[in-house]
Amino acid sequence: MSQIEYLIIDWGTTNFRSFAIDSSGRCIDKIERKMGLLNVADGQFSHVLADTLANWLVDYQQYPIFMAGMIGSANGWVDVGYVETQASISSLAANIHHFTLPWGASAYIVPGVSHREQAGIIDVMRGEEVQVLGLQGLCEHHNFYALLPGTHSKHVAVSHRYISQFSTYMTGEFFSLLVNHSILGKGLPEQVEDRETFERGVFQAQQDRSLLTQIFSARTNLLFKHISPSHVHSFVSGLLIGHELLQVQERVYIVGGEVLTNRYLDACQLLGIDAQIFDGDSCFISGIQMIKESMNEAV
Repeated sequence: MSQIEYLIIDWGTTNFRSFAIDSSGRCIDKIERKMGLLNVADGQFSHVLADTLANWLVDYQQYPIFMAGMIGSANGWVDVGYVETQASISSLAANIHHFTLPWGASAYIVPGVSHREQAGIIDVMRGEEVQVLGLQGLCEHHNFYALLPGTHSKHVAVSHRYISQFSTYMTGEFFSLLVNHSILGKGLPEQVEDRETFERGVFQAQQDRSLLTQIFSARTNLLFKHISPSHVHSFVSGLLIGHELLQVQERVYIVGGEVLTNRYLDACQLLGIDAQIFDGDSCFISGIQMIKESMNEAV
């Protein structure tokens, strides 16, 4: 194995992902655990970090660690605040929080990004800003529209290397609430993904009707046997994703994990939206590396 130079960690509410980077900037190993903030008791972040890395490397102590995500929130290790839009690699680097770990290694936490619309509505993100700005190095463009699907999907506009504006869509969380805690999910058999039913939901979302009205059609379609009981989740997923995509009016880069990005890509293709997938981990690593380079240039 190549010599490790530093570690990159994406530490969110649910998941912990660590990447070992060598001197050439290559990721040479990865650790992934269900060890997000919700699983860390009494703020014992340093202990969790030490235990996790000790299972991977015995000499982890020497490596600087760069972190981003909810680890920098009020519920995380340190509340590092937000950089307002317009946000860039250099502004994130200038506001990064540096501290020393109990074993002597340097640690850095990247701030999140906030955006205030003209109507006064405020939006925030943590972790996605690293992926979006890191995407520049992979797509080789500095003006683009990115979509990051997830529990809280982000739609982000990048203009001349700056995050100029973004919006959050609670698509994933809304889906979970509907199928697990509403009448739509009661009494259903084991669910099977069905492309045709998913597509039906995507197309129905394009109708000029309130989403709150359309959601109930998952119930009525089931009652009148227009969809199979085992395909209800596919219909609801298509309906919510299709509704989210109503806001996409241009070419879009979809950033994230394989399953969700492919689902969004399918929906985009159905609707004639020009879309391309980029791996979320690769974008995250690229973003941290760009921030690290900006820090070095400022020294």
